[in-house]
Amino acid sequence: MSVKKGLVTCLAIAAVCASFQQTVNADEVSGKQYTSSTINQLVSGVKSVSDETILSGRLTSPLVAGETSISGKALANAKVDVWVSGSLKASVLADATGNWTAQVPALVKGQIVQLHSTLDDWSADSHRFEVVGKEPTVLTPLVTGETKVSGLAAPNSKVDVWVSGSIQATVYTDVTGIWVAKVPALEKGQIVQPRASIGSWYADSDRYQVVDKAPTVLTPLVTGETKVAGLAAPNSKVDVSVGGTIQATVYTDEGGIWVAKVPALEVGKTVQVTASLGDWSVESVRYQVASKEPVVISPLVEGETKIGGAAIPSSKVDVWVGGSIKATVYADETGIWSANIPALVTGQQVQIKSSINTLTLDSTQYLVVDKTPYLLVTLKAGGTKVAGVSAPGSKVNVWIDGAIEATVTTDETGIWVAKVPALTEGQVVQAKANIGGYWFAEVASVTVVK
Repeated sequence: MSVKKGLVTCLAIAAVCASFQQTVNADEVSGKQYTSSTINQLVSGVKSVSDETILSGRLTSPLVAGETSISGKALANAKVDVWVSGSLKASVLADATGNWTAQVPALVKGQIVQLHSTLDDWSADSHRFEVVGKEPTVLTPLVTGETKVSGLAAPNSKVDVWVSGSIQATVYTDVTGIWVAKVPALEKGQIVQPRASIGSWYADSDRYQVVDKAPTVLTPLVTGETKVAGLAAPNSKVDVSVGGTIQATVYTDEGGIWVAKVPALEVGKTVQVTASLGDWSVESVRYQVASKEPVVISPLVEGETKIGGAAIPSSKVDVWVGGSIKATVYADETGIWSANIPALVTGQQVQIKSSINTLTLDSTQYLVVDKTPYLLVTLKAGGTKVAGVSAPGSKVNVWIDGAIEATVTTDETGIWVAKVPALTEGQVVQAKANIGGYWFAEVASVTVVK
């Protein structure tokens, strides 16, 4: 602000001598004669506001996008120039009480408004006010446990922060429209809605929903899927990584929902979501893409009492054994599930049924086999095939004279068939089955006969 030294001196003198009706000599102030009524008028204006903003002018109307009228307060009878982004848009005179109103072209978000007040040979510039959106907005993440909320609203407006239907904080924006409020720790599912007001004017923000601190995926992550959606902090940026590479960047709405389009997902790849808002960022867990139908990844063998597999993350999993449900569990956020069941019996059929929302999927029908794998064919010289039975879904290595000659995978009934080099009399053949790195079983060694 630029205030001439002469006027400051004049005001200082007037503040002490306001009760005297006399003329202040021009040589004592600024080379211009001010009457006592002029000085009293200036002092009266300053006394009506607790700070110096009255000298340079202040706003009393909302400075929001789309507004065509600006009102404010200045020294009584002062001329007020309204500048918008460096261009003079209006010049008006304040009335005897210092109030003024100016008409301007419709304001645009991001524009800078500044006032220039003039009275006689005195002048001053106001703060630089920034035009904001018509409704207040929240700029910080609205996540579980957060105790600070901040955002944007009309400069110099009052902001009431409503949380689930009651006011939890009342604060005021600065000249740029920023506001910061302290609230009780937020809880998942609560609705946050700031209301900005100036005089009789007010505006409500969108209704923001508090979500978990870490972003989550809500849609099935299955092979071939090209759409991924979930929840993250409202208005945050969401990067969706597939197999370690960002495949989509989107933004959440006020409810925290985000939707992204990605290349067709492939079984075994991982999906991870990173949400960010300004300097704040947080990552989701790593989700694994599953086959569209649920699968069993544990050994289905005689006597087993625990079964596990993969399905759509967070889906319900019903474990059917011998035609009836033996367990109901839920897949975790990565799609893995496990269940305790009665001891399996050779020959029983096992099927998994998963469901999420309106989607229901069935696995293939698995057959329970003997705990110890075995061969189905006699091994004779010249033969080129070895076949047997092992746990459904297991990997089988066929060893011949101490070296692996073939690797195959059993089907849902436990059958496997391997092609090997032509066998010779006396060779020793052994099949070794495994599932992951936790289950192993071996066939007894067999000698090739003539």
